[in-house]
Amino acid sequence: MSRQHTAALATAVLAAALVGPAAIASAAPAAARAAATRACGDAAIAVSATRTEGATGHGSFVLEFQNISGVTCTLRGYPGLDAIGKQGHVLRHAKRTRTGFTGGAEHIRTITVRPNRFASADVEWLNAAKNGHACRFSRSVNATPANTGYTVHLARSVSVCQLEVHPTVKGRSGNG
Repeated sequence: MSRQHTAALATAVLAAALVGPAAIASAAPAAARAAATRACGDAAIAVSATRTEGATGHGSFVLEFQNISGVTCTLRGYPGLDAIGKQGHVLRHAKRTRTGFTGGAEHIRTITVRPNRFASADVEWLNAAKNGHACRFSRSVNATPANTGYTVHLARSVSVCQLEVHPTVKGRSGNG
């Protein structure tokens, strides 16, 4: 190896030695913060829903999840949603789909929810069956934020025809 190649190699090794620890040191706090942010617990989230919208035979609303804990936490995946009948029994579990007619999200992500901020999920259904027959409607719904065991009863009527819930996303739109 020539002296020029040896000098160039030594310079590259020295640069890597100096830059490497700096890069690792700057990445370490970000990784530590991500690891320190815990999943939202049952008491961390308040659940509400927007008003029901409808168009071209579809109905929808957005589930809203507000962090009321005072500590940043995360939600990941799909909320649970059940259509509840007059006698309080489950008529239908919403099918978990990434996207649909009214929105959704292409990817499932871990959503960081700061105190007093929101995450959300889109809920949609058909108002009539594809064969033109009427669909059965619920009296209300039960909603459970992703990764929690906290279920909230909401006064929202939904059709059991093609009832879907989409992944949790950042903000209040229900769409990612």
